[in-house]
Amino acid sequence: MAKSKKRGLTKKNEDELIQTLNDFAGWLVKKKIAKNLSNIDHTVEMPFANEDWTMKVDEKNKNVSFNTFLVEKSSFKYYKMVIVHEFFHLAVQRVPNKEDSTRIKDDFGEELMKLIDIEADFFTALYFKEKLGYGLIDYLKLYYEGSRVFYDRRIRGVKLERFIGSLLSITKMFLIPVSKKEDVAWDLYLPTINPVYTEESLHVLVIRREHIYLDEIKASYQDFVDIKKCYINIDKLSVKGYVDELIKFSCRALKIEVPEKVQNEINLL
Repeated sequence: MAKSKKRGLTKKNEDELIQTLNDFAGWLVKKKIAKNLSNIDHTVEMPFANEDWTMKVDEKNKNVSFNTFLVEKSSFKYYKMVIVHEFFHLAVQRVPNKEDSTRIKDDFGEELMKLIDIEADFFTALYFKEKLGYGLIDYLKLYYEGSRVFYDRRIRGVKLERFIGSLLSITKMFLIPVSKKEDVAWDLYLPTINPVYTEESLHVLVIRREHIYLDEIKASYQDFVDIKKCYINIDKLSVKGYVDELIKFSCRALKIEVPEKVQNEINLL
């Protein structure tokens, strides 16, 4: 990753973000998530544009732009999380631009694009855990900030499903060790909320490293109402109420108890 050509943030934050992206690229290769990233040698620009985009990539000129407009509404920590997520789309998944997302939806359907976003959310969280020292509570506090930044009382089912899928994937990764060889679960949850209304359950495809399987998560209609509050009624929730609700929902879905240490951290919020 080349040095930034323009400054859209403070010089200190810009340098930190470039360093983070270089570190993230090295981590991806070390974890064997990517074989090599020798093709990612773009010049980075960080313009300020009051427009609805976060990342644009010009492969012809080997240029990647990250819009810093979001920093006007968020902390630098949250912005960093968003940009790491976007970089994963570029470096690993090769879907950096909005038109790439549209093409995937047209060719393969909305479900695959949803899974692509859940995967990017998962590896962003894993990087923040392993390299930046984040625990689950601190990471969900960033989610709280994001819910406030992108607050909208309207909700599309696909957006809520992506939110739930990322939440379950990330919570399991933070809370459930799986073996001595692999200290975190690498399971991605792709849910559909349709059965909630008639069966009081969520159907999920669980994508593991080794295989895919179908599972069912017991979730009452009230559980669904509660998790929706975290998405569309964020203005009525404190960070403590938000994080507590997300963790209670996730642990019920994953059939585990809320760890005492995690509950103590929630109580201190």
